[in-house]
Amino acid sequence: MTNGSTRLLWTGALLLAAGWIAAAPTDRYEELTGEQDDFDAVQPEWHEQRGPVPPLPAETAWQPVRLDDLPQGQQAAIDLGSLSVGSDGVVRFWLQVRSRGGARMIQYAGVHCGRGERVTYAWGHPGRKPPVKLVGRPRWRPLSARAMDAWWRELADDVLCSGEVARTPRQIGQAARGRYEQMNPWDNFTNDD
Repeated sequence: MTNGSTRLLWTGALLLAAGWIAAAPTDRYEELTGEQDDFDAVQPEWHEQRGPVPPLPAETAWQPVRLDDLPQGQQAAIDLGSLSVGSDGVVRFWLQVRSRGGARMIQYAGVHCGRGERVTYAWGHPGRKPPVKLVGRPRWRPLSARAMDAWWRELADDVLCSGEVARTPRQIGQAARGRYEQMNPWDNFTNDD
């Protein structure tokens, strides 16, 4: 064999080895199954699961929530008794925003943490008959950081959600009171190799 053909043989062997390395399994799934196709998790299509709107809460039921992004002179409160986290991932609750002058807006709302959206299901009008007026076609709107709606984003981020996942009603109650649970990121760690 000549020097040139030896070099060609080694070059071919290196290229074959490089191809094998590139095709080697990159994760445990590929290693166990031998499949090397791209593995994409399929997210099921989201379907909202609406339920009945709870009655308007009593005046003593409101839990104040500190929201720095509310316009000056306004105070927010939620009714912890109406608070629910549905299997569709939506946190539903009665919300009240009151101004210093006594005017107030009451709504039964929903927030989907993973989708970053909010909706109003009903408006509350104490003293009127009926005290609850359902929204004909509730529309989901994005939680934005625009000046007018920044307090919605703050409510979702600081009270209702933990990232893209809804907090439990107990955690939401604690967050509304200004107390937060310390989270250990290794609590759910498992090694299933």
